[in-house]
Amino acid sequence: MAAPILAVMFATVLKLGAKSVESRHSRFACARRKDLIPPMSDSLPPSSVVPPAPAVPDIGAAIYDSSPDCVKVLDVDGRMLSMNKNGQCAMEIDDFAPLVGLAWASLWPPETVATVLTALDAARSGGTGRFGAFCQTAKGTPKWWEVIVAPILGADGQPGRILAMSRDVTGARQADDELRQSVERLQLATDAAELGLWTWDPVSDKVTWDNERTYDILGVGHGEPPVNATRFAADFLHPDDVARFAQAVAASVAGDLRFQFQGRVLDKDGAVRWVELYGRPHDCAGQPRTQLVGTIADITARKLAEDKLRDADRRKDEFLAMLAHELRNPLAPIGAAAELLKLGKFDEARVRRTSEIISRQVSHMTHLVNDLLDVSRVTGGVVKLDTAPLDLRDIVADAVEQSGPLILGRGHKLCIHVPPEASTVLGDAKRLVQIVGNLLNNAAKYTPDGGKIDLRIALDDERVTLSVADNGIGMEHQLACRVFDLFSQAEHTSDRTAGGLGLGLALVKSLVEMHGGTVSCVSGGTGAGSTFSVSLPRLCDGRQTPLAAHAPGRVAGQARTLDILVVDDNVDAAAMLAMLLEASGHRMTVEHSARDALARIETARFDVCLLDIGLPEMDGNALAARLRSHPHTRGALLVAITGYGQESDRQRSQAAGFDQHMVKPVDTARLMDVLAEVA
Repeated sequence: MAAPILAVMFATVLKLGAKSVESRHSRFACARRKDLIPPMSDSLPPSSVVPPAPAVPDIGAAIYDSSPDCVKVLDVDGRMLSMNKNGQCAMEIDDFAPLVGLAWASLWPPETVATVLTALDAARSGGTGRFGAFCQTAKGTPKWWEVIVAPILGADGQPGRILAMSRDVTGARQADDELRQSVERLQLATDAAELGLWTWDPVSDKVTWDNERTYDILGVGHGEPPVNATRFAADFLHPDDVARFAQAVAASVAGDLRFQFQGRVLDKDGAVRWVELYGRPHDCAGQPRTQLVGTIADITARKLAEDKLRDADRRKDEFLAMLAHELRNPLAPIGAAAELLKLGKFDEARVRRTSEIISRQVSHMTHLVNDLLDVSRVTGGVVKLDTAPLDLRDIVADAVEQSGPLILGRGHKLCIHVPPEASTVLGDAKRLVQIVGNLLNNAAKYTPDGGKIDLRIALDDERVTLSVADNGIGMEHQLACRVFDLFSQAEHTSDRTAGGLGLGLALVKSLVEMHGGTVSCVSGGTGAGSTFSVSLPRLCDGRQTPLAAHAPGRVAGQARTLDILVVDDNVDAAAMLAMLLEASGHRMTVEHSARDALARIETARFDVCLLDIGLPEMDGNALAARLRSHPHTRGALLVAITGYGQESDRQRSQAAGFDQHMVKPVDTARLMDVLAEVA
């Protein structure tokens, strides 16, 4: 009876499927663990007591020997009696004899022993035990096993032996682990990228959605059926994008290897969002590639960013065109004046007028360049504020003094309304004057001649608000919302009658924010004027610190002629500067390289050295260090005359030994004041 039952068991076990069962690794135990195995005699009873392995008919023996699995015959106590050759190979057992009589459960890791004993109990009761577990081979190779344990019934119908069959499922287990890890990585990637996944048959228009993100992107309830292409075009797509989507679908139906589409969808509230669909054929072994797998992504934020970049690029191009226009304007009268002076023989009045034109246009160009540099320094965070408690009424007074000529020149009426009590803020006096001055200049430029400008200070418990209102050209709401952005001024007027680069308001915004304040603009539209408001934190302790006193006037004295050395590789610039100072009564020496300057000081002494920084071979900083150490120029006043005007440039020139740092084109009035102090 045993042989047919054995054959049935073999047939049953050969159908065993691989399953994944997790367990910790342990070393293969070659001896019975007394603490884990139910009590039994320490050694096998005499051979006369233990029945020999049952004789197996030929068919049973053939199955036993040919089974690719590890087949073991145990006694009813679960001790090893025999193992087929393939099983010994699978378990990497060279000699089975030492294992005969050992408890089969003792060969398993400790955490699996209870499971093994439960399966044995089931077999002793006439049932079948199944489990999956990890166990190393005799040589330590880690393996996973699927095990079935069943009784071998004797002639009396009771279990006389136990059959244990173990199938090596390590490869399947590893494949499952790799597949699970791959799925986890895919899930991580799609979650991080916020991608929805879908599978679509373009011919039948059947679609499935493979994660919940797809439902979220399209605003479809998770319990609702997925949306196919037909419904997507009809119920979700923006009408203007339906034709392009239909073309993409038609291409996929025709066998195109890729599906890609960007378009707008309308949510339930009518808001427009952008989505991107991308798919490719699904490669199924032996099956035609009729399905596409792909992703859907909400790219609204990206589209908005792209629109902003395009708009910024457009305004940048307009700004550069405007900059070229503004720089050419003063160059035209300067060039004409230069050509006129070459003709010679002018009366004093015409020379003076020509000189004034050149000076005025150079001043205008200098102002443009300074605006560019200033806004770069402020927005880049390079400028540091020198803060102190200040009364905003004093700031207004200084700003009005600076902007007065422009306001009066345009015939505007300026009305100032300030409170009687202190309007104290914590700020940098120079920068606050710059803020108010820029607002006044802006109002003056964009208000037709004879207009009205109101400047007002209002107080509350925590804020001081300064507003500048005009009845000028005004602006549309769209421009008022971004008038403080760089380059936005290009849209104010196309004819550029107001002049300037539109950097003043961007500078105002940055400086106000550095003071912890806010700035805003309101306009009733074109021709309705504009109101700019600055709100700053108020100091409410009532204390006031006056603005720094002006430097005391110099004591009048007898001016003397100075010996001045000019070093500049720009021959024209050096010559013009020398002519100007020579006309003021000073003795001038001009050199065009550091080497010639060093040779000159060996035979001459100088009171003042005016040095360009960007000299060939040896720059002005290195030359200044050499002059500062030479006995003939150790006590001379060293002035840097340079086009480098960043704060870092000033720090380097000071470290090199310069007393003054002046940026080209030189403010001649300031230079004359410096020379007067030396004289």
